[in-house]
Amino acid sequence: MARVKKGVNAHKRHKKILKQAKGFYGRRKNTFRAANPAVMRSLRSAYAGRKNRK
Repeated sequence: MARVKKGVNAHKRHKKILKQAKGFYGRRKNTFRAANPAVMRSLRSAYAGRKNRK
């Protein structure tokens, strides 16, 4: 079995998160480590918000 390195997939995932973090304040918009928890939290809130709206 060939060895699979994660570089390409990790880069893709980081880019996806950073795209979602567009418009955030400070380092949260351009650093994965800061953006990732912020985006995850915002997605949770958005999901909850959609339920509240109903």
